[in-house]
Amino acid sequence: MLDTMKKEISADIKKAYASGKMTTLDIRAVVESAVSKTAKKAKNGVLDINDIAKEAVVATVAELKSAGKATKGHIDAAVNGTIDGISKNTKERINEIDMELLKTKYKLQEKKENLAAELKDALNGAKEAASNFSEETKEEIEDSVTDAKLKSIEILGLMKETIRHSVKVIITEGKDVEAKVSHITKEATENALSTGRLSAKKVKEVSEVIILAAVEAAQEAEKEVKETTRGATEGAKEGILNTIEKVKIKLAETKDEAEDFVEDDIKQTIEDLEAIEDAFIEALSNTVSKVDDIARSVIKDVIKEFNARTSKLKETALDTAESAFDYLREKGSQAAYTTKEKALDMAEVAYDEIEVLSDKMVKITKGAFSGMLEGAKNAMRKEDEK
Repeated sequence: MLDTMKKEISADIKKAYASGKMTTLDIRAVVESAVSKTAKKAKNGVLDINDIAKEAVVATVAELKSAGKATKGHIDAAVNGTIDGISKNTKERINEIDMELLKTKYKLQEKKENLAAELKDALNGAKEAASNFSEETKEEIEDSVTDAKLKSIEILGLMKETIRHSVKVIITEGKDVEAKVSHITKEATENALSTGRLSAKKVKEVSEVIILAAVEAAQEAEKEVKETTRGATEGAKEGILNTIEKVKIKLAETKDEAEDFVEDDIKQTIEDLEAIEDAFIEALSNTVSKVDDIARSVIKDVIKEFNARTSKLKETALDTAESAFDYLREKGSQAAYTTKEKALDMAEVAYDEIEVLSDKMVKITKGAFSGMLEGAKNAMRKEDEK
């Protein structure tokens, strides 16, 4: 297959030269076409990508030298054509998956709206059922419906206003404000994160909405802002911690019951767990710009505390991520390698390459800057000549 590829590159370049036309774009297209065909076959494990790239560049540059056309531009075209050819099929598949994800995104939103509508109908139906019973039973049913609704306030789109109203009531009462706000935000955070899978993105979004709603309530009341902000940030953090603990318990139960998680789900869970503290800090940082000076000062102190030492949130998240790694290792999955050790390997390779890339970047920048200065001098010289 490699011989076929090299022959195709050689023949097509000779053909282009014979016609009297051979631009860098032509070279790039010739190499991309030949390499792409070979790389597609290599997907079956017959050939190594490294070998394909090496032989393609060797064959192209040798042919260019033979024709006396091995300029920097033509060599660039050979290298870029090789890279384009190797990645062409995968890029096309990535674009297809991107479109599939886009369609899925809107389907997911539609399903969430359907869920909210069905939930409202179910809660209303359950509440209406209460009228068929005695006053005591009616109150118990209505109380149960309210409890169920409270656990679903995020799905129902009632979370922000429910928290604002609840915090205002606590502030008006004026007793144990910080502790009570902490409890409210903890429960709200846990309830919101319990729907669907835990993700760093959801942690950021939920934390930001909950903390901001509580702080805004205190700012509107014009009192207990510091206590409310401290309680809200602590409660949201505790809610996230409790949710992570539930994930860890679920992982342990899954091992005992020999029930299989999907590998991709585990890999994504690990990725999200490792990013959760950063997601929470990002939520805090986003909130800073939306609150007054008192709340801003409290939140900045919380962020400083996170940055100063390893937090319990990070420790718990990483510990749970390690449990997920253990699960993959016990299953003999290669994913345990690709999600951790390979990431470390890639980091080491990247570190080795950074200096080379940096040198090149600085060289290009200096060249561009030098060119700008030279251009400015020439312009001034022409102006003087006038």
